[in-house]
Parts: sequence; structure tokens; C-alpha cells
Amino acid sequence: MHNPIDARQLSNFCEVANTNSIRKAAKNLNLTTSAVSHSLKKLEEDLGCKLFVRDTRNLNLTYAGQRLYSTATGILESLTKARYLVQEWSEVAQKTIRIGATPAASQYIIPTALRELKESFPGMNIQITQGSSYQLLEAIDEKRVDVAIFPWDRSSRKNHIPIGTDSLEFIVNPIHPWTVNMHVDPESIESQRFILTDSKSYTFDLISSYFQSYGRNLMPFIEISNEEVIKRLVELDIGIGILPDWIVKKEIQKTSLVALPAGRKQLKRKWIVSHQEGRELSFAETLFVGVVTNAAQSLFSDLTQ
Repeated sequence: MHNPIDARQLSNFCEVANTNSIRKAAKNLNLTTSAVSHSLKKLEEDLGCKLFVRDTRNLNLTYAGQRLYSTATGILESLTKARYLVQEWSEVAQKTIRIGATPAASQYIIPTALRELKESFPGMNIQITQGSSYQLLEAIDEKRVDVAIFPWDRSSRKNHIPIGTDSLEFIVNPIHPWTVNMHVDPESIESQRFILTDSKSYTFDLISSYFQSYGRNLMPFIEISNEEVIKRLVELDIGIGILPDWIVKKEIQKTSLVALPAGRKQLKRKWIVSHQEGRELSFAETLFVGVVTNAAQSLFSDLTQ
């Protein structure tokens, strides 16, 4: 049968042991001396032993009191920690988290993370702002969002937490000439109609820089920041897309799209979660980073360690 010691009596006991005085302990606890004395007497009666030896000036712990004190301090620390932990989780449940994300992150990565957060904290308020990598960096600096997830490899800061790496590939319709030999003709690249992400985005700059290293300049036939629309347009054989492999996995399995390497070396793109520089993540934000990392790792084919 459970018969725990009264936590308040235990706290009063420890304070008396620390001060060797009921009067001093009562002052520190903001209680009357009679209340502390009564609490101590009730604890000794409950345990069936004396905890202090009283002389004319001080109170000294008995052997039983010493053994209880050595255990009680750890118990009270655990109880205090439990209180703060519960309070912290309660604050999370009512907190508003302002999240920034690229359209791809909003559609594919964020939902998995939010589902887990909402299951744990149904009262949490979540605000999502979409934008390009450049726009989200600005939103972080201007404190308009708390955390943001986007591809980035321009700099390494303490407030940039790497969560994974994906690979960009040519995405073509199955009837495209390149699919005959499953080979990209380098000489024909510049003559193709490309459906690319917004030219003001980091991903567009990454793609342009990659092909410029091969002496190729890609001119977009259509610019749009929605990967789902790019896939649909490629399925209609309107042009060629350049997308990460994990976004087109289902279409490739159904053979409605075909993926081909962008070049001799992989066109890789690193993803990060960013937060305001010089500020530690809150408990809620730390949880978000954890679940976003797990979500990204379940999607990306190649991960940073």
C-alpha cells in the first residue's frame, strides 16, 4: 500500500535541518513557529521516530534524521523540477509559434511536424508564413517569425540548424526524347523549355550556378514556386522541371514522370531550420525543430549527419 510522506512536512523538516532552528525555519518559510513545530511533530509521529535532538540552543539531527535528510533533498529537488516541467509544458500548450517555410516545406515537411505537435499540445496556436529562402531570412532578422525552414548553404551561423540534404534532378514526361536512352544530351539542355521555381529564390540561384559551372545557361519557360504545379505541367509535357527526388517519388513509381541526373555530379541542396540570432530556442521551438528534423529525415534520400 502506498503511504508517501507529506511533501509539505518534508519541506519544513529540511528547512529546520538547514537552519538548526524552528524559529529561523518558520521565518524563511513565512510560517508561524507553532505551525512548523506542529508539522515536525506530525512527521515524527508518522515515521515513528525522532528526527532531532533538542538542546537549549539548537536542534541537531538524529541518525534517522540524517538518513531522511540525505534522501529528502533529492526528493524535493525532483518535485520542484516536476513543477517547472509541468508549467513549461502548460505554457507550450498555450503558446503561439510563428513558423516560416518555403512552399515545399509548407506542403511536404511542415504537416507531419504539426500533426505531432498538435497531438501533444492541442491548444497551441500556430501561424505559418510562406516565402522564399531570402524572404524567410529577412523575416527571421526582423523578428516576424520565430523559426523558419528552408534550403540554404550560403553561410553557417549558430542560429542555422542543418536538418538534411536533398538532390535536384531533371523531371521529364515519359515520352520525352531523353527517356529513350535514359540519358540527358548536354548539347540540347539550353534548347529545352524549363519550368523552374521563382527566379528570385535561392533554389533558382543554386540551379543557375550549377549549370553555369558546366557552361550552360538555363532560361525558364515558366516560373512558379509551387512544386505540385510544376509536376502537373511536366506530366502534360509542357516542359522540363528540376525538382528534388523525394517530391516526385510517387509519380516516378507510377511512371507518370521520369527522373534523370542533372549532371555528372549530384545537384545537392541543404536544408536548415533558422531562428533569431543570439536567442536560445524556447521549449516549444526546440520541440518543433525535433519533429521537423524527423519529418525531413523520413522524406530526404540523403541526410546530413
